[in-house]
Amino acid sequence: MKSKISFAVLGALLGMIAVSCWIGGVIAWQQSSGWPRWLVVPLGVGAGPMYLLLDLSDVIEGKIDGMTALPQSLIGGGVGAVIGWMIAHIRSLLAPQPAAEKD
Repeated sequence: MKSKISFAVLGALLGMIAVSCWIGGVIAWQQSSGWPRWLVVPLGVGAGPMYLLLDLSDVIEGKIDGMTALPQSLIGGGVGAVIGWMIAHIRSLLAPQPAAEKD
């Protein structure tokens, strides 16, 4: 059970970070007026988690207006948690079971 929880938490974190990176790339794509997109989009993807951190700091301060990445990242985190739990469950089913000792 402990393994399933840790896989679910890891999946949730990875899902939230992946969605925030995607959002950063989209924002960079939309705002790349004079710069080449092959340069701006990877920088935006790298800056995506900063949008998530800024949203989390706004929530801690009590501001819930104007969030950029947190609402979508929560959905990605939920999907990541389910996938992580499923991976841990399948691993536990496929793990070799210890042989029972005969008395």
